[in-house]
Amino acid sequence: MYAGHAAIALALKSREPRVPMAPLVLACYGPDWLEIFLGFWRGRDEMALYTHYLPGLLTGALAAAALYVVAFRRPGGWIILSGWLLHWPADFFTAHKGLLSPTDRVGLDLYNLPAADFAVEATLVLFCCALYARTFAHSAAQRRWVVAMAAALLGLQAMLDYGSAKEHPVWRPSLAERQWRTHLTFVLSVGAAPPLRMPLALSPTTLTASAQWRSKECEA
Repeated sequence: MYAGHAAIALALKSREPRVPMAPLVLACYGPDWLEIFLGFWRGRDEMALYTHYLPGLLTGALAAAALYVVAFRRPGGWIILSGWLLHWPADFFTAHKGLLSPTDRVGLDLYNLPAADFAVEATLVLFCCALYARTFAHSAAQRRWVVAMAAALLGLQAMLDYGSAKEHPVWRPSLAERQWRTHLTFVLSVGAAPPLRMPLALSPTTLTASAQWRSKECEA
């Protein structure tokens, strides 16, 4: 999720206007910024497992809310908490994120379906900008500014979706923890991609098996 996190910040700002936009945007992107910062020591891929799974997410959210209250000494800590926590359900649509374990991950993986990802994020951007406009855009000039902001977010999202799209994406949605996946698999074809047997959770085992299968297909 890219532009969607900024859109969530706009929606939360309309709920609590007293919270400055800068810390609110930082909170909505917080797990990503924390992942980048910690990644200097252990690598981003490893740190992403811990900044985006639920215990790590809750810890980060509580720390961010406490830091906001201490630094700004004004109401709105719960909005910072909400912005940080809402990062996970937003990312669920686009990638794979951990639940109680950082290695058993779930998500709809829409990054590998660029058109679907853009549709979801565009809907979120338009809805949240409408909420923001209803609260703050009382003049024609202010409404034009909100429209320009929405257009910029949509343009950024389109560039990221289609500019960074893989040549032959493989969609791998994942819907439940490892111990829950006793059945419920289906076969899906996406464009030229081979049929996909969907696990109910991505784990090191399923990822390794998928990589081995794709390697055999390439050799063939």
